[in-house]
Amino acid sequence: MFIQRKNYLNNIQRFRVSEGRDLENGLRLDRNEKVGFWPKTMMSDIFNNQPDWFLSTYPEPSNLYSKISNYINVKEEELTLTSGIDGGIKTLYEIMTEPGDLVGVLSPTYAMYRIYADLFQVNLEEIEFKDDLSFNVEEFEKFLIKRPTMFFLPNPNQPVESCFNLKELEEMAKQLLSINCLFVIDEAYHLYGAETGIPLIGKYENVVVARTFSKGFGLPSIRLGYLVSNAQNISLLAKTRLAHESNSLSNIVAEYVLDNIQIVNEYNANVIISREYTKQFLKKHKIKSYGNFGNYLLLDLLNNNKAINFVEFLKNKKIYLKGPFSGSFSKYVLITIGPKEDMKRFYSEIEKLNLN
Repeated sequence: MFIQRKNYLNNIQRFRVSEGRDLENGLRLDRNEKVGFWPKTMMSDIFNNQPDWFLSTYPEPSNLYSKISNYINVKEEELTLTSGIDGGIKTLYEIMTEPGDLVGVLSPTYAMYRIYADLFQVNLEEIEFKDDLSFNVEEFEKFLIKRPTMFFLPNPNQPVESCFNLKELEEMAKQLLSINCLFVIDEAYHLYGAETGIPLIGKYENVVVARTFSKGFGLPSIRLGYLVSNAQNISLLAKTRLAHESNSLSNIVAEYVLDNIQIVNEYNANVIISREYTKQFLKKHKIKSYGNFGNYLLLDLLNNNKAINFVEFLKNKKIYLKGPFSGSFSKYVLITIGPKEDMKRFYSEIEKLNLN
């Protein structure tokens, strides 16, 4: 092999494989995507209004920066566009860490935290949830004693949900600032009921908030997100961006949904209603579920065999779920929640399923 630098990369496995889902006929409850469909007129509404030169020019993100700034009520210099949240995570690892540094995350959580830790050769400490699925305060306090460089907190987290209010986030920000640790609040699922940490960026210099258009906005295909922090932090974080941090096609889609935010809000309100209905539905069928702040529920199937059978039964019906998970979480399965109308097929199959 000609490339001989960074040989440690040979030990990192990355796969480029199809999900194997029937996207035309299947029910996608496995990746916390938008379960429903966008109106068919949306594409024409967006693209028919573009000038003739649109595809012939480099991206101009000024309008998008302005619209996001107004939407979240921060200055434009307090945010930078990224390729989804994972692009922001990579930037933070790239700028904030040196090989051998200590970074903390919850566990289980978003897989890319581990991938980037390996890529940038940092030590990743995973703070596992307790057996009752609650946040492990004792392990977090022990972690702080080791004086980490950076701590990522998805708020809310998934698949196991923890969710902190603004007062609790502020207390964490203070604790982490006292040991000179960057506090990254991952708000991928913010639009389903969780409080935001954005008010903290002007009070605590160690706070960065990461957002995405993938989850609450229902647009994972455009691969667009942004980081929010004080202007000094953003100035530094933006230095390693690509020549164009986003593309024109993604930009105009994001601008469209920000201009028509009521579509997003109405859909998410229906998801929240459906989430509560689905919890009661599952309870009636003796399936315990967890989740109060995201577009997902964690299901307790009692043991790994039942979890495997549950997933396979529904997969055969082209209803796709996430799980079971590994280790002590092997009895759990995660399902994405869509509006009740979109979940009817799931409810119907559960009615047929004998879980005894």
